[in-house]
Amino acid sequence: MGSATRQRNRQIKIANMNRGTATVFALTLMFSAGVLAHWGGLNQEGCHNNRKTGEYHCHRKSAPKTDTSAYDRDDYLPRWADADRDCRDTRQEVLADESLVPVTWSRNGCSVTTGRWHDPYTGRVFTDPSDLDIDHLVPLKEAHDSGAAAWSQSRKRAYANDLSHPEALIAVYNGANRAKGADDPASWLPPETAYHCHYVFNWKQVKGYWGLEMDAAEERVVNSILENCESKLR
Repeated sequence: MGSATRQRNRQIKIANMNRGTATVFALTLMFSAGVLAHWGGLNQEGCHNNRKTGEYHCHRKSAPKTDTSAYDRDDYLPRWADADRDCRDTRQEVLADESLVPVTWSRNGCSVTTGRWHDPYTGRVFTDPSDLDIDHLVPLKEAHDSGAAAWSQSRKRAYANDLSHPEALIAVYNGANRAKGADDPASWLPPETAYHCHYVFNWKQVKGYWGLEMDAAEERVVNSILENCESKLR
């Protein structure tokens, strides 16, 4: 699949997601597992927004999910794949797709050297791709603990290089990505609070696409945020 086709698929997917948001949102409210405390203080999971930085974090971590085997990142991502063998691996494809301007390529045409990216996690804009990580919205370790441990290696690697769903892999500031680590929304949310609605909506979408489970604390946070997101997701 060429880059233009991927870009077109990404745009179609985003448009379809936006059209279906009202329905998904209504179902989310119907099956919401519970409501958390107001953002101003600690909720029942011991989480709150840091008033100085705006970053959401938790003082008590919920019990870890149960997996069926030890996590090994190399089972998922020994390196970025180059599915169409055009010398541009998954990282380069995402950088090219998400740049706000046409990117420039290295002399051999394999690596992005400049572009312009808006990082939704921080609200900042970057022009140097070395400042960016390609984030698995649902981290590999989180996916592993949520059901992917039982997958075949080929399915694990397909997940790690998923270019089919535009929300699965996103270019973000590397500092924010590393602060996130393998946390789910019950333990971490992007510092850019205006992005919380889209972040947890996309989180739920990715988990649904791949048949991954949510634990009780995670589901409570996701559904609580979505309760106040109808207008923002239209």
